[in-house]
This record gives sequence, structure tokens and C-alpha cells, in this order.
Amino acid sequence: MDFYSDVLRNLVLALGGAMFVGNVMALRHRRRDRDDAAVRTIARARPGSPVRAYRHDESITDLPTAPVGRSVAYAAVGLLMVIWWVASISS
Repeated sequence: MDFYSDVLRNLVLALGGAMFVGNVMALRHRRRDRDDAAVRTIARARPGSPVRAYRHDESITDLPTAPVGRSVAYAAVGLLMVIWWVASISS
């Protein structure tokens, strides 16, 4: 094994693990994120709120919760990368 193939394998593990863990955590915290988004929306709509003074670009929106389909797909890709890493280490 040379240095570059080891680095590539470790990068695949790091990126795949981060994709898997991050998206599973996003799916796990969907309810809390939805509740937090509702509180932020109420705070912005309140008259006299200092948050209303900030002008947000209407084309940029913050998703209140993580989309389920996208999160599951990215978690599956991350898991596939980790499985590929295990297979490449064992061979």
C-alpha cells in the first residue's frame, strides 16, 4: 500500500461517516427543529421585534426541517462509503 491510497481510503471513511452521522442526526431532530422554526417565525412577526429590522433576501430561505427523502438518500450514500472503506481495508 502506498501513502496516497491510504489517504484516499481515510478520506472516504471520514466523508462517508460524516454524511451518515450528520443526516441521521438531522432526521432525529426534525421535531425539535420544526418547533424552533415556529418560535422564530412568531418572534419575527411580533411588532417591535428587533429581528424584523433585518431585511432578509426573499430568495434565500431556511428550511424549517430536514427533508426526509434527501436525508435518507445522503445517509445511505454515506453508509455505502463506509462499507466500501471496510471492504477495501479487508482486501
